[in-house]
Amino acid sequence: RRFGTKCAACQQGIPPTQVVRRAQDFVYHLHCFACIICSRQLATGDEFYLMEDSRLVCKADYETAKQREAESTAKRPRTTITAKQLETLKNAYNNSPKPARHVREQLSSETGLDMRVVQV
Repeated sequence: RRFGTKCAACQQGIPPTQVVRRAQDFVYHLHCFACIICSRQLATGDEFYLMEDSRLVCKADYETAKQREAESTAKRPRTTITAKQLETLKNAYNNSPKPARHVREQLSSETGLDMRVVQV
């Protein structure tokens, strides 16, 4: 028990007669060889990712998590302002350095720019 092979997931001993799954240097019980996110049992030939802490993630869940992470950190693209839009904004802000909300809304509809862009 003390020195025998242990499952990388549950840390329980594995008897020599039991069928196991391997991932690199790690050994798992059949029932422990599953995705930690969706709990789907991984079979021979399934694509999966082995995390640093010896936990397993199926390819579909890993890619979904990566995509969510990328979307959450993605910045909004920088707005390009045309010469005509810039001229309209300059005229409006020369007349009033701090235009009221309804003026900014009107500028937004005239120029086709987002309200936030007009404000900034």
